[in-house]
Amino acid sequence: MYPSPTRRTTTGYGTCDDCSRRVLYALTTKHRQIIAIDPPEDPTGNQAISVRESIYCTRQLSKDRPVAEEREVLRRPHFSSCPVALAQARRRAAAARRTAGRALTGVRPVRWQR
Repeated sequence: MYPSPTRRTTTGYGTCDDCSRRVLYALTTKHRQIIAIDPPEDPTGNQAISVRESIYCTRQLSKDRPVAEEREVLRRPHFSSCPVALAQARRRAAAARRTAGRALTGVRPVRWQR
């Protein structure tokens, strides 16, 4: 039996569990979850990274706060560049397209169900 995946509890640099690339694990400010971020700075990124009390924190750029503030660096989430995650997302999308028609049509009821 496969070991159950453990939730990551620390922030900082590490490697991706799927593709073994170097990533930065940061805590989201909104939902307090740890997500993987690509380490190099990217001016087109949508994640603003800051360090607070030796913990890497990230926030999504929004309409209220659309630019990086003081002591924040823009980076991209690792999910957008991870080859394994992209392949899994494509498979899930293809499966959803295949089953979408079946879910809407349903099953024709038998005589005793009418």
